[in-house]
Amino acid sequence: MEEKTNNQNPHNQRTHKIAVALKYPEDCIAPIITAKGKGLVAERIVAEAEKNKVYITENTEVVNMLDSFEAGSLIPEEAWEAVAVIFSFILEDK
Repeated sequence: MEEKTNNQNPHNQRTHKIAVALKYPEDCIAPIITAKGKGLVAERIVAEAEKNKVYITENTEVVNMLDSFEAGSLIPEEAWEAVAVIFSFILEDK
């Protein structure tokens, strides 16, 4: 999940959250974007992940890259290396 400041209104210092959820089934060549959202939807994605003890990390570059793809699609090849690093941290923690 990532927070971004709304720069269009300099007096508005509110931020909005962006969340992208990934799953890596064993039979897939790359992780799948299972959910994504902004604002309240992002907060609900994160809350559900916390409730289910799913690993959560913040990475602006990866979130920005994946945000332009649809839920249900494989992550793009240009994101593989960055996402592999995230998954390696998950596997080390187990």
